[in-house]
Amino acid sequence: MPTDFPAAFAALREILRKHAAGMSVHADTPSDFTLSTPAIGSNKMPIWFGCVLLKKSAVTYHLFPLYFNPKLQAAIPAELLPRKQGKTCFNFQRPDPTLFAQLDTLTQLAREAFERHGFLIPGTVSQEQFSNAPSSPPAKTPKRSPNSANPKAPPRRKKRAATIRKKQSASRST
Repeated sequence: MPTDFPAAFAALREILRKHAAGMSVHADTPSDFTLSTPAIGSNKMPIWFGCVLLKKSAVTYHLFPLYFNPKLQAAIPAELLPRKQGKTCFNFQRPDPTLFAQLDTLTQLAREAFERHGFLIPGTVSQEQFSNAPSSPPAKTPKRSPNSANPKAPPRRKKRAATIRKKQSASRST
């Protein structure tokens, strides 16, 4: 199936723009649409809400509220999960009305969560507001080691060390 980055970017930009009421547009170019809230974080910068970026290999849709909200993470539809890259990013190569409708709903939930916790109100966000927000990260799945598919396989560093020793002994004997 052919890629259509410009159409995907335009559709994703519209989804994010639809939920931008009361937020600041930091970038609106043919390859970048970025939103931040009027609230100021502890770093004295506006709290970032999301962006759409047109890149070489995909159009990326970043939704920052996913980063620290486990309930929002759990609300990601199963069909969107294969498009998820990292904690807050979804990658697309062409428009997909079904997935984009799900992303629109997820963006609405994210906006509602930011509203509930006062992150769309102008001014500095207090430490109490951050404490009351669902800031605990989602339960992390254990990282897979390179050899986790075969638990009896030796760790890579041991295997690499054995290979180096073998090469060194072969070079000494010649």
